[in-house]
Amino acid sequence: MNFGTVARRAYSTSRSAIPPTIGSTKAIGSPKDAARMAKVVRFYKGLPNGSAPTTRSTGYKARHFDGKNSDMTPVFQTMAVIFAISYTIDYQFHLKHHKNVAHH
Repeated sequence: MNFGTVARRAYSTSRSAIPPTIGSTKAIGSPKDAARMAKVVRFYKGLPNGSAPTTRSTGYKARHFDGKNSDMTPVFQTMAVIFAISYTIDYQFHLKHHKNVAHH
């Protein structure tokens, strides 16, 4: 398989991913196509218009991240958790080091 064949196949598959213009006059050529077009129009008329309604967050996210209430508490909490975990790990290694050795 040469490069030209691969490029041609890639081009042809990318073209097929782009849908045809649904509302063009060439799309309606027979009554069968007109009925299909009516289904498409009915589907799109049934979709909601405008932007999606806003949702209000609750709980931790609303207290610390949203709007006027945003603060640095999550950052400090994360730092405290990381400190506690690293201190615990370091303390355990320290105890293993001094288990059978005289203290300095």
